[in-house]
Amino acid sequence: MLQARQNHLRLAITLLWLTAGLWTVAGSSPGAAQSQDDVFRVSGIAVDVSSTDAVTARRQALREGQQVGLERLLRRLVPAEEHQLLPAVGGLPIDRYVQNFEINEEELSTTQYVAQLTVAYEPDAVRQLLQDRSLPFAETTSAPLVVLPLYEGPDGPRLWPEEGNPWWQAWVDNLDPERLLRMIMPLGDLQDMAIVTTDHVRAADPGPLSTLARRYGGADVLVVTAVPAPEAAGPPSVRLTARRIGAIDASGEPLGFAGREGQTMDEVLAEAVQRLQDRLDERWKSSNLLRFDQGGLMVVDIPITQLSDWVAVSRGLDSLPEVRRVEIDRFAQDNVRVELQYIGDQPRLEQALARLGLALSQEGEAWRLQPTAASPDSDEPPNATSTSS
Repeated sequence: MLQARQNHLRLAITLLWLTAGLWTVAGSSPGAAQSQDDVFRVSGIAVDVSSTDAVTARRQALREGQQVGLERLLRRLVPAEEHQLLPAVGGLPIDRYVQNFEINEEELSTTQYVAQLTVAYEPDAVRQLLQDRSLPFAETTSAPLVVLPLYEGPDGPRLWPEEGNPWWQAWVDNLDPERLLRMIMPLGDLQDMAIVTTDHVRAADPGPLSTLARRYGGADVLVVTAVPAPEAAGPPSVRLTARRIGAIDASGEPLGFAGREGQTMDEVLAEAVQRLQDRLDERWKSSNLLRFDQGGLMVVDIPITQLSDWVAVSRGLDSLPEVRRVEIDRFAQDNVRVELQYIGDQPRLEQALARLGLALSQEGEAWRLQPTAASPDSDEPPNATSTSS
């Protein structure tokens, strides 16, 4: 009897995935739009190696590039205070961690190899590497956060690139789109300028700023203000503030950033962008660390009206790093009962599910998982300003 039940469940699962393409899968929330696979992909890895011949140079360059990418990935996932405990990538069997790679801008001579690499790493192997060393890490990406750089210079405030905003250019040139805290730049076109003015930003007006965030599929707007210090004999310096406006309204402590002797203001602003990204990304990372020393198991009922409902939920659960295992216990026409094993505590699980637009509730001794709202608009947002890491 048990064997027959297991066979029935296997058949049901197989049919679900074979027929998944016949239904329109409900869209996920903006926070879930980022593929978790993207977290384990590193792009813009520059390699330049010379050797006795082209074949040897290419082989050495690809290996070194994969090692550089793995080091960048580990530092991306692990909090900065733990970086000194990371393993030396040169001593690791790199082939175990590389899933695949792409080669861009390849140049080859008789003894030199130059290229740009994009490497996708094996998520389970990387996770196991960090767990074996008891290193805390996060792999949850945020919903897109639209950055608006406001420059409060001696000639008055400047917001858009058309106004000659050097702070904007510093963000375009130095924004890292592969961090866990996903920040994006708007285009700064005429439509953007019609939606948001300098007065809106200085007043932190949530209406126009939320409209701008929605245009780019973002969660909120992050207003980053740079106020340069009056010119003096020493190096240039700048005072930075950041305020998040939208569904979440929060301000950070001001951050002073002084340049070094001989630096220009543009160079100081470029370093300030990197420093501010580090600070904000570490805050996100620390609040989303995976706790493998905690966890639980619960039986959850998932109401469905059609097969595509279950396909959407199943795919979403599979994308969450907080969810370790999902096993079907009973599959009915209007309900799927699963055993859900998770890591961390229950509030963290509920936060993770909320990123998928799902809410966990308890009715008596039973748990239910249901959508919290309708699927977001399917219209694609315009492409934001391209950046390189």
